Amino acid sequence: MAAADLVFLLAGAVIAAFVSGLSGFAFGLVSLSFWIWRFPLADLAGLVVFGSLVSQATAMPGILRHIEFRLLLPFVVGATVGLPVGTVLIAHVDLGAFRLGVGLLLVGFAAFQLLVGPRLWPIRIGGDVVEGIIGGISGVLGGLAGLSGVLPAMWAVVRGWSKQRQRALFLCFNTFCHVVAMTGLVVAGHVGAAALWRFAILLPALIAGAWLGARAYGRVSPDQFRRIVLLLLAASGIVLTVQNGWRALSG
Repeated sequence: MAAADLVFLLAGAVIAAFVSGLSGFAFGLVSLSFWIWRFPLADLAGLVVFGSLVSQATAMPGILRHIEFRLLLPFVVGATVGLPVGTVLIAHVDLGAFRLGVGLLLVGFAAFQLLVGPRLWPIRIGGDVVEGIIGGISGVLGGLAGLSGVLPAMWAVVRGWSKQRQRALFLCFNTFCHVVAMTGLVVAGHVGAAALWRFAILLPALIAGAWLGARAYGRVSPDQFRRIVLLLLAASGIVLTVQNGWRALSG
């Protein structure tokens, strides 16, 4: 591996793991902003899924007492149904247009919540059925475009949940989705010797970054955490909008 490739690989891993350890999601967004310039697209899925799993596992001990299995269950059941549906739909959906639409939705949602959200009452409706549906749609988004963490983050914001509940949900739900994704990659034969070598190189950087992120989380107030989540959603939306809007304009 060239020295420049190694620098990009490790820098992306440390920074993305830090963000994931702090917020509970967004590893893919941050890491791809480094890796997409240096590595083939075919290699990125395994790198992102592995990095997400390690960073989430590193941060997991700090949220064990905040895990609410009763809250998590409907999301997981829904995602179990939605993930294979999303995978099947890949062949039938214009992924560029789809990702562009999701990007615009995220930018609009984050901007609205940052400007107006603090003056709104949290949404009180919900329950197993609604959260199961959100989990199912999240699974479809994950199977289609690797965006399984988007809807739970949006839902947690409008529900006004505590930062502990949000982060525990994000970490557990995204871990489940990424375990399913990694299993699929292994079964499909996309994790070979080269991927395993990169995983070994990444491991110390991922653990260090996620540990630092988890430490930083303890110093963040609930309002700051809410803003971090919204800014990460906005950043995700901007990246998706610019990337897929440019592709649409360029034909």
